[in-house]
Amino acid sequence: MRILRLAVRASLTATLLALAAPAAMAHVGHGDEFQQQGDARQVKRNAESDGLLGVATARPESGPDGLTVPSTALVDAKGQPLLFVQTETTYDPVIVETGASQGDRVVVTEGIDPTDDVVISGALSLYAESMKTQQVEPAMANNKPVAQAANKTATNAALPVSVLAAGGVVVLAAGAIWLGRRKQTDA
Repeated sequence: MRILRLAVRASLTATLLALAAPAAMAHVGHGDEFQQQGDARQVKRNAESDGLLGVATARPESGPDGLTVPSTALVDAKGQPLLFVQTETTYDPVIVETGASQGDRVVVTEGIDPTDDVVISGALSLYAESMKTQQVEPAMANNKPVAQAANKTATNAALPVSVLAAGGVVVLAAGAIWLGRRKQTDA
């Protein structure tokens, strides 16, 4: 069983790597574009893997000193407090300004809005996934970016990883079953 659990984790990690978004962003506010800020990158939403990572979201609460979030929502990103904000298709890393702690909650003075869906559990897992992804740099041809070639290469490279991971899970599961049966016949 332990082998099967390890295989599932390896498959999940490979799938998340294949699905992760290519660029790092930070929340600017009310529906504005996200802009690069820090090393953390966007992570694509995936209902299956989000459940396994324990990802849950909620809107920040209004307190006497401003908006508050659970302390578990904050991640220390190289000395800067970071939250993940859920969008329609991604979790976007947002560097925030924090204030005083109020029990198990922390005041956020800048970086989020009351209407944002903030990741309140599973944020550390998302941060780890966001740091694993690699940014694809566009190639240059005749001093012009060849973004389509870079995107096509990234798409083609991501497919075999998930296929290989799924194959690895099947092989490891078969091996675990075989070992289990072998132990039963030896006894």
